[in-house]
Amino acid sequence: MDHLLFVYGTLKRGFAHHERYLGLSQFIANVKTAEPHPLVLCSERYEPVMIDAKGHGKKVMGELYWVDDVLIDNLDFLEKVNEPDGNQRRRVEVVLPDGTSQRAWCYVKNSTLVKDIRSKPISIYEDDR
Repeated sequence: MDHLLFVYGTLKRGFAHHERYLGLSQFIANVKTAEPHPLVLCSERYEPVMIDAKGHGKKVMGELYWVDDVLIDNLDFLEKVNEPDGNQRRRVEVVLPDGTSQRAWCYVKNSTLVKDIRSKPISIYEDDR
């Protein structure tokens, strides 16, 4: 089964995890979330984290992909979905360039687990350090 996946951080093109995980996946479009979500940078590594708090923060810019079940399982492992301090996979509504919207999987973190926030909410992750 194929799934739509919204990515906003190191899984995007040009970032650390893209080639290994999404390099062979079908890119659909650059999109943004329909609702605001807090996207913040955390820890001394300035890792992007989208907090599971729809309606707060900013609309988040990212990329939309088609992925299969095997890749979803691998990404769940990468994102530590089954670990107490890991991310959760949730559906978010994203807006495509033509104005239509789709629901897609996205990795978010429970607000109680977010530590060492180093930024205000941002709309796009661009690591230009």
